[in-house]
Amino acid sequence: MAKENIHDEKERFRHSIELATTIILALSTIASAWCTYQATLWSGIQAFRLSAVDALGRKSAEQTIRAGQMRTTDGILFIEYLKGKESHKDSLSNFFYNRFRPELKRAMDAWLATKPFQNPQSPLHPLVMEEYNLESEQEAKRLSEESAQKFDEARQANENSDHYVMLTVIFASVMFFGGISTQIESPRYRITLLVIGGILLCSTLGVVYSYPIAFE
Repeated sequence: MAKENIHDEKERFRHSIELATTIILALSTIASAWCTYQATLWSGIQAFRLSAVDALGRKSAEQTIRAGQMRTTDGILFIEYLKGKESHKDSLSNFFYNRFRPELKRAMDAWLATKPFQNPQSPLHPLVMEEYNLESEQEAKRLSEESAQKFDEARQANENSDHYVMLTVIFASVMFFGGISTQIESPRYRITLLVIGGILLCSTLGVVYSYPIAFE
């Protein structure tokens, strides 16, 4: 009877060890697959964000070039306007004034209100006035800021992907401890390996819970 009880206890112990090993291996396998999936998604997000950065950068450059062309055109018209004023040819100066773009005309009126020909403290020219706002410059600035934001998102996505890859490696280590424990006969060593794997599994699952989840 005593031998049977000892045998039954050994069987229950072995069954408990095998059950614990199975649970640890199952959880670590599922968690590893989840981390691999998340790492792939975050890598895709990074790629799309970097693609958006390139597209926004090109659009911003186009708007900057357009703004530069407008500034050049406005500067030429302003110079010709001054030439007409200097030579007292009002018809010529009015000719160029009437062809000012709305942004330049608005800034020109504000500049003339400062009496630049009499006031040495007035701004040098209308292109430095607050009233001189180019829509292309504002759009270029907006696109540049959006591009910077997309770049930050891409960098964060890359970090998230790296973190999930690291977690995948840790879960693989848990599977290693669980798998190698099945090859060891000594109950003490086997329990030690399972405890190490269990602690590593639980702590890593807690880290996984705190990481952001990709849905794209």
